[in-house]
Amino acid sequence: MGWMRFGLVPGVVAAAVLAASACGGSGMAPRAPVTVATSLSARPVASHAPWPELGIVLAKGNDPVLGFAYQVLGPAAGVLYALAPTTLASPSAPYVLAAIDLRTGRMRRGESYRQVAGLALASGSLWVSGAGPSGHLALDEVSRGTLATIRSVPLPGPSTLAWVVAAGPPGSVWAGAGRTLLRVSVSTGAVLARAVLPPGLDLTALVAGPGGENLYAAAARLIKPGGAVVLEYSAGTGGLVAQADGAALKWSAGGAWLTAVPGGVWVSFRTGMLGQSGLLSARSLSVVGGFLADSGPPASNPADSPVTGIGTVYSWDMGSDSAYGGGALWVTTTGGLLACVNPATGRVRTQETVTPGQALTVYAIAADAAARQVVAVASTSNNDTGVTTIVVLTVTPPRDCWR
Repeated sequence: MGWMRFGLVPGVVAAAVLAASACGGSGMAPRAPVTVATSLSARPVASHAPWPELGIVLAKGNDPVLGFAYQVLGPAAGVLYALAPTTLASPSAPYVLAAIDLRTGRMRRGESYRQVAGLALASGSLWVSGAGPSGHLALDEVSRGTLATIRSVPLPGPSTLAWVVAAGPPGSVWAGAGRTLLRVSVSTGAVLARAVLPPGLDLTALVAGPGGENLYAAAARLIKPGGAVVLEYSAGTGGLVAQADGAALKWSAGGAWLTAVPGGVWVSFRTGMLGQSGLLSARSLSVVGGFLADSGPPASNPADSPVTGIGTVYSWDMGSDSAYGGGALWVTTTGGLLACVNPATGRVRTQETVTPGQALTVYAIAADAAARQVVAVASTSNNDTGVTTIVVLTVTPPRDCWR
């Protein structure tokens, strides 16, 4: 189904801020945007009525710097948090923190940062890692309501080091970069626990399990490039629980993106222009389902998956993004898919084809369990005019997707 409605929002956000927004998602530094083509090679799981969609325009114009910012969605509050360059002329210029109301498009501004490494929502606050006005690398806890800095925790290493943040046990968050993982107290900024990745690895993603007990990390190999490594730690102590490498992960071109679900973690990685995704179980990190080779059967029993091959949530072209919420894993991929996936088996419950009539780039996706809606920030590009339109897309999947 195409867009049901486009609406210009009063107080529209300046294109210089919104049009620069890029992928946030699952704990990794900005990834390549997910370009959703208007053609679809995958078979639908079952015949069903199109999912209702609502598109609201936030910004429109010629945009040369898509992909130069960080962003994270807070769907329950109806807010998009973004760190975007202050000028389109220089994407490396200072970044400004902004909160954009997804219903009105109105924007509130926060601190400026000389350099930015990450942006995340965790333990009730917004977290920014980067170099602020002082030029020193720090982890800033920011109020989601006022965008005021609550506290600033110094981080080790050069200002260019890319730290990522994930929720920790109550009252704490985990921050990681390189081979270092630190559990930090929300109230004092004190380091409560540490963990070190094995030699030869470089952290690419960090996410916390929904139950608060597990911490998952993805890393790229530095010594022998190629292949991803996924590690599971105790979220309380930082003790290593399990490690997975080789097998399906060997096809990664470097590192992976992660989305934690109850009982495991969804892993996505690029193999080049193509990519793969699949589900690993908690405690053992064994393959539950997915990770299709380009010309072979799924790593798990084919009966576990109603769709196989290029153009599915398991084997895709160009990009994929995912989020967990409302008892479902939500996955978008190049090819136009938005799927609700069983988080216990990795099996697609049902899926929809997004067909707005022109190329669609998805920057972030989140599930609003209370409203039973999936929210995405995306852009459409007109190849003839070069005009890019930034939209908030709200999709209402069928009720049987939610648990």
